[in-house]
Amino acid sequence: MGVAIISTGKALPELIVDNQRLTELVETDNEWIIERTGIESRRVATKETGLDLAVAAAQEALGDMDKDSIGLLIAATVTPDALVPSMGCKIKRALGLKNAVAYDINAACSGFVYGLWIAEALMKTHNIRRAMVVGVERLSRITNWEDRKTCILFGDGAGAGVLELMDEKAGILASFVKNYDDVNNSLTCGMEYRKTPFADDGEQNQYLVMSGTKVFRFALGAIDDVVDAVLQKAGVHPDDVKYYVLHQANMRIIQSAAQRMKQPIEKFQVNIRETGNVSAASIPMALTDLMRSGKVRPGDKIMLVGFGGGLTAGAVLYEAI
Repeated sequence: MGVAIISTGKALPELIVDNQRLTELVETDNEWIIERTGIESRRVATKETGLDLAVAAAQEALGDMDKDSIGLLIAATVTPDALVPSMGCKIKRALGLKNAVAYDINAACSGFVYGLWIAEALMKTHNIRRAMVVGVERLSRITNWEDRKTCILFGDGAGAGVLELMDEKAGILASFVKNYDDVNNSLTCGMEYRKTPFADDGEQNQYLVMSGTKVFRFALGAIDDVVDAVLQKAGVHPDDVKYYVLHQANMRIIQSAAQRMKQPIEKFQVNIRETGNVSAASIPMALTDLMRSGKVRPGDKIMLVGFGGGLTAGAVLYEAI
């Protein structure tokens, strides 16, 4: 008995913000941004809610499937539209998934991989026929648009995948997730609570704050860790993986990872040029682009790799059906 990823979908806001537009906000230029990140533009939600994006991506992934067959919905996000109800509950209601148990997880940019890891285990344990994992973010709402080190990186969007429990196909071959203590506070974002009459909690920073150098070093080590762990569990050689879909954090990270794995860059799906870093949504969005390309054949092995705040990392290796 295995769990297969049978379909994917993505959604993007309408507004495209290119690098030239950012030069009006901070001291930067197009060449500087591309050289350091590989990003040329990103999408920013102006009229779209996170729910709008999540539902659009989920609907594409669902296609004409029976909605009653979805027994689990996991929403991965660091930017929910509200604390209560959760994004998962909002998506479930909007889609009319009457049989789905829905909730959120926050593993930052590793969120979609963590969601797959959880969904596979629950589907096998509780005999859930189908599940959906959605990554959705509006990082523009927690970006400091006066900080040129971070505002050039992030964007908005959503991606989704549907998983199915199958008797004959292996689907997911192996998965592995890992947490690393962020002792240096290399990637943080506070949140606003209303003050009480009983305590003065002070003010928290409500923007993403990141040490790029520390995150870069963490990412490369974490990618090595989780990819090696999954390959060993599956008994698969790196050369046998047809495509690698890494979290789209920075083009230099993807290039460096390819070099460290001794794999050609052509094996790595890249869409960061047009989307920027979309945290939990980046992997399902990039995977959807790969599946739309028509390059994937049944039996192709695809490695999904996430790494992000927490610090968190994880990988999933699966065979396309």
